[in-house]
Amino acid sequence: MKRSLLRAVLFVGVFITFDAAAADEITIEIDDARIELVAPKGYCPLDRSDWPQSQLIDFTADGIKRQGDRLAYLVDCERARSWHEGGSGKDVGNVVDYQASPQLRDQNVTNTMLEELCAILHKGDDSSKGWFEIALELIKGAVLERYGGDSTLTYLVLGYEDPACHVSTFSVQNREKVYTVSALTTIKSKLVTVHVSTKVRNMDVLKGDAGEIIKRLLATSRETATALVVANR
Repeated sequence: MKRSLLRAVLFVGVFITFDAAAADEITIEIDDARIELVAPKGYCPLDRSDWPQSQLIDFTADGIKRQGDRLAYLVDCERARSWHEGGSGKDVGNVVDYQASPQLRDQNVTNTMLEELCAILHKGDDSSKGWFEIALELIKGAVLERYGGDSTLTYLVLGYEDPACHVSTFSVQNREKVYTVSALTTIKSKLVTVHVSTKVRNMDVLKGDAGEIIKRLLATSRETATALVVANR
C-alpha cells in the first residue's frame, strides 16, 4: 500500500531493557512485547553508557514537542570499536537511532492507526513553506549554532509506504546541522521508529545537496524498517 503525502519529519521514544550487544541481534522489551531490533549491514550498537546526549523527540500527533526514549544507538562497526577513544571518527558517517513513544506504550497500534498518524503529521509539516520562511529558519539555525541551542527547524512527511511512515527533519543539535529520515512502523502492536541521520556542513546546505542526502538516508531507512518487520513476524 502506498500513499504519496509529500514530505515530513519527527521522532519517537519508550523506555526499554537492552539485552544483547551482538552486531545484528538487539533484543528489547516494551511492556510485554519482546522485540528484535535490526542492525543494518556494517552497523554495531553502542553500549548504553556510550549513548550520546542527542535529541530525543516523541513522534506523536502532537508534533515534535515531547521527549521520547531511546531503544538503541548504532554506528558503523569501526566507529563503534573506537568510540571510547573519542577520535574524529565519531563525527563521520550515518547514525541509526531506535526510539519509541511513551505516550503510546500502553496502546495497541495498528497499521491503519499508523497510516492515519502519517496523514495527521503531514497536515502540520513544512511542505507549504515558501523560500522566505525557509530562509528565516536557516537564520534561526545560525543563531542556535552560535549559542549552542537544539531545535528542529523543518520536518517534511515523505509519505506512507507499507509498513512505515517516512519523514525527514533538518535540525540543529549541539551547534551541528543534522538531516534525519525516520521510519515509523508497528512491531507487535507497538510504535517503533528508526531514525537514520547524518551531520551536514554549511556548504552542503548552501549547495542544495539536501535532496541527494535525504535519498541516501531514505534508502537505509526503508531497508531497515522492512528488515525490522520481517525479524518480528
